[in-house]
Amino acid sequence: MRRDQLGTRLFLSWLLLLNGCTAVTSSKQSTSTFVAKSETPPAIRYCFDSVGHIAGSKPFILGGTCVCTPTPELLKTYQRDGYLPGYSYEGLLNLYKKRQIKTAHDHQGCNNFCQWGPHLVKGGSCMVPPTPGTQNYEEILSGRFLLSPRVQK
Repeated sequence: MRRDQLGTRLFLSWLLLLNGCTAVTSSKQSTSTFVAKSETPPAIRYCFDSVGHIAGSKPFILGGTCVCTPTPELLKTYQRDGYLPGYSYEGLLNLYKKRQIKTAHDHQGCNNFCQWGPHLVKGGSCMVPPTPGTQNYEEILSGRFLLSPRVQK
C-alpha cells in the first residue's frame, strides 16, 4: 500500500471515529444519578423460618406479621404470647388448610413462584419461606415491594 493511500485511510478512519463520538455525545443522555443501596438493612416486618420468629409477633392468619411455618413449638410460643389459646397443633394446621394456604409442610424451594404464589403477604397462597439472597426474600422480610402486591380476588 502506498503512503498516500495509508494516510487517506487513517484520515477516513479518524473521521468515522470522530463522527461516532459526536453522535454519542450529542444524543440526549439520562440526567438521573446513581443511588447506592443503603448499607443499613431494612427493619424486619415479617418473620419467617429463615429469620426466626420474632417474639410477640401475631400469626399472619390472624392479621399479624408472623409467617413462620407452624410447628408444635411455634404454637406454644403463640400461646405464651396470648394467641390461639386452646388450639391444638392440628387445629392450627387446619386453619391454614381451610384457607388453602400452602406451607413448607406441603412443598419447599419454590421462592413463592409456584402455582400457589406469590407469597401470602403479597396476596398469594404460598407461605413457604422465600429463598435467601433474592429480591423476593428482601421484599417479604421488609414488607417493601418493588411491584405492587397482587390484589386478592
